[in-house]
Amino acid sequence: MIINFSHQKGGTGKSTTAYHIAEAFERLGYTVTIYDLDIQDTCIEYNNLREIPKTNIKNITEDEELIRVIEDAKDDEIYIIDSGGFDSSLTRLAIMGADINITPIADKVSEILAISNKYSKILEEIANATGEATTTYVLLNRIHIFAKNFEHLEEIIKPHKQMKILNTIIRERAIYDKALQEGLKVQEATDLKGHEDASNELGKLAEELLTIHNEEK
Repeated sequence: MIINFSHQKGGTGKSTTAYHIAEAFERLGYTVTIYDLDIQDTCIEYNNLREIPKTNIKNITEDEELIRVIEDAKDDEIYIIDSGGFDSSLTRLAIMGADINITPIADKVSEILAISNKYSKILEEIANATGEATTTYVLLNRIHIFAKNFEHLEEIIKPHKQMKILNTIIRERAIYDKALQEGLKVQEATDLKGHEDASNELGKLAEELLTIHNEEK
């Protein structure tokens, strides 16, 4: 299964979520590879902070490279693509080639309008060019632990048939930044506050994505 994290703007938590969800899938028994398309190489830089860096994070800079990855993908492995926060042929290829596209956003009107007014047009252009509908799953990310009402978001997203909101919510937790100081995933940072809650949320997200993929087969 190919999972692509994409958004036309940076700073939405694509790289952080991609980096940590990989661990959630690994703990479910899957072989996981992360492909970093971002010019900032964020996932690779996180990995380099580890005492012993993992070998399953790779950089891709050329369209042909990504096409080969998509064509050679195995059904029983997980491939996570961290697209850059910009529109390019490479990021559009990732959107087209993924089994599931995820667009993380915070619960802010500015971010909601960004995907409603701009990212939706990218999806429409891809659909027009390929003749196939392209769906993205909106992930509520970095959400305050007490926030519960998201009706305003649902009302803005609802008219866009190519967008669906995921059930899982990833909350704002200090453990992400603290764990990443050593390149660790939150699941590994067992001595930090929020470890269990963050790990459970990421586990639920992985399970939800697997369910979606199985239903769409």
